[in-house]
Amino acid sequence: MLKRDTEELVREYCQTRDVELRDAIVLQLSGLVESIARKFLGSGEPLEDLIQEGYLGLLNALDLFNPEKGVKFTTYATHLIVGQIKHYLRDKGKIIKEPAWLQELNSKINRVINELSARYGRPPTTREIAEFLGMTQKAIEDVLMTREVFKVSSLDAIYEDDEDEWQNYDLEKLNCEPCQTFNLPIEERVVVETAMQKLKEIEQRVLHLFFNEGYNQTEIAHMLKISCNYVSHILRNATQKLRRIISEAEWLDEQRFRARALERGDFEARILDPQTRLFSADYLVVRLREEVQRAARYDHSVGFAIFEFVAEKRALDALGEFAMGELLLQAAAVVRESVRKADIVGRYGFAMLGVVMPYAGEHAPQIAERVANALREWLTTVFSPTMSQRFHVHYGWAYYPNDSEDHENLLRQSEQRLIAQRAQLQQVA
Repeated sequence: MLKRDTEELVREYCQTRDVELRDAIVLQLSGLVESIARKFLGSGEPLEDLIQEGYLGLLNALDLFNPEKGVKFTTYATHLIVGQIKHYLRDKGKIIKEPAWLQELNSKINRVINELSARYGRPPTTREIAEFLGMTQKAIEDVLMTREVFKVSSLDAIYEDDEDEWQNYDLEKLNCEPCQTFNLPIEERVVVETAMQKLKEIEQRVLHLFFNEGYNQTEIAHMLKISCNYVSHILRNATQKLRRIISEAEWLDEQRFRARALERGDFEARILDPQTRLFSADYLVVRLREEVQRAARYDHSVGFAIFEFVAEKRALDALGEFAMGELLLQAAAVVRESVRKADIVGRYGFAMLGVVMPYAGEHAPQIAERVANALREWLTTVFSPTMSQRFHVHYGWAYYPNDSEDHENLLRQSEQRLIAQRAQLQQVA
């Protein structure tokens, strides 16, 4: 089936308010949301949180958009996505700050500038700095350019001009995997440039020719006098390697940040469950409270659902605590496939997952049932038939404002529904 035009889908959604149509629009505009969210990485907030806020802005745009006004939806949505992220950052008391890795790189460049200035009796050129550090001249120029960007602390001053740029983005290109990876803001391009140096020379050349210069695989094969199959192999492997290098660097940076946060007793250190690295129960509760407060301000709904894995004691004993953590980690991936990107999935207890669902309150019962069925089906693929029969998935749900206008009561009602379902199923058994 041919992909329908976004503006056409939006016009139809404004007439029908069909949930599946809304999800299709959100999926088509995921590249726009993620591209905008990346522009706010300098705030120090996790990218996933920024993206989630962006999706809330997109959903709000869908609810408020009037096609009769003669404005393109993507233009309208861009303003609301940017506005939602700005509002979130203001609520968090954030200003734009230089990321830790960029501070370190700038410090290194300053030391090199001082050393080379003393050696040559003049300020060094960017080429000389690049050669000394083993980086490209373009990467050094980009880093020096970001110094001016991060001198500005106002969110509005930095991002007002970018909104016009986003309105002209090609959505197809935004959703294209290579563009998502390599068409990056200045500071992120520096990360990629640095990571590229850890690849083999042939891998660097192929990636540069394909992504930066725009040559196709046949042209690259001809230029480098290698086969097309080998070019394809290099592209696939080098891209995976590059992503792994970058993600490992980001993970180490995040671990150092969390270690410092733990020493200070900051709440951020409790965002992730230490065993599974899923969002923690504390974080889910905080996010539910924030979403309920936001829903009260903007007059929309919020759903919450919990899912519990129940098994015979010997089955749980056989799994052990570590294996249960692994089970929940895999189960969370199943849950994410069954909900929207804007929904927040985390660990809610020893054998429990929780999901915060902004803007989807009235659909919470159907979503919870759909997710539970997906988890039950998944269990049959994980365990043997005998073992899978010893596991059961129970769920509970509640939503604002129908069930309660208080987040703590929503949590209690979800738990009560789960307990009631568990008791009902035990009676049947």
